[in-house]
Amino acid sequence: MRGSRVRAEGVEAMSEPIDLGDGAWLDPLTRTDAFFALTQYKGPPIDVDRWVLTIGGAVQKPVERSYEALTGSYRRVSAVVTMECVINPVGGRYVGTAVWSGVPLRDVFQEVEVDEGAVDLFCTSADGLNRGFPLTYFRTPGTLLAYEMNGQPLPLAYGFPLRLVVPGYYGFVWRKWLQALTLSEERYADPEWLASMEAVKSEQVVLTSKILTPRPQEVITRTPYAIAGVAWGGATPIQRVDVSVDGGRTWLPADIVWRPPHPGAWVVWRRLWVPPAAGSWVVTARAIDAEGGMQLDGEDAYPSGLGRHHRVNVLVG
Repeated sequence: MRGSRVRAEGVEAMSEPIDLGDGAWLDPLTRTDAFFALTQYKGPPIDVDRWVLTIGGAVQKPVERSYEALTGSYRRVSAVVTMECVINPVGGRYVGTAVWSGVPLRDVFQEVEVDEGAVDLFCTSADGLNRGFPLTYFRTPGTLLAYEMNGQPLPLAYGFPLRLVVPGYYGFVWRKWLQALTLSEERYADPEWLASMEAVKSEQVVLTSKILTPRPQEVITRTPYAIAGVAWGGATPIQRVDVSVDGGRTWLPADIVWRPPHPGAWVVWRRLWVPPAAGSWVVTARAIDAEGGMQLDGEDAYPSGLGRHHRVNVLVG
């Protein structure tokens, strides 16, 4: 949908549709109703008037905070951040970018005075899916206790009333339906959880690109044609994106046409293409970060995105 608006301070302009230069437009943000959701809430009804968030464990000043207190009495921050599921295949739909608003977790940690010996953060959720993670995951300034998504209160499917937003990490770290955060001086050691994590090659998001136009098997009839897509990674910003129309034998630089201030958000890229001849073509993209790291092109696409470049077969009429 073109022209969707996001009511969030300082980031509203980021939601403006992008002119790709060939008559097509692209929305850089993911509409909430189009954002992926792989898990459904199966816990008891949540009464926001009775709900509280408890922060305790290895802290000097444990607290309980109501929804009203978190939304009205703390510093509010909005940021454009990309979330990707760890099982997202190459070119898959389990990735999206939204404006998330809430309380910086760092502010809460300062308030409760986390003990120096704390090493893990245990997240208790209303759906009963409780997990612990290394505290280092959450130390970045961009980690939020989010209560809004795209300028509106979090829908239930996306973690209402409160969820974690953890830039640079896969979605399983972004715990939803939060009830308590417990700091611990011991590592979380649930055997079943640790066993499931053995298959995960990287908790941090790896360098990835996705082609949005053209679509697979699209017949291209206009020139120039905008080859366009998105690219994202971890904490290091995207430096450039290269595009190939011969399956990766030769590469051409694309233009970065949309870049949010947060490195945890995808960029939008575009390359105007004038096909030299009719026939079949293989469009490919690869991302390069600011440290010179280049997107991998291996065989394994599961999990953690450690897989191939995205390739799209098209026809030029």
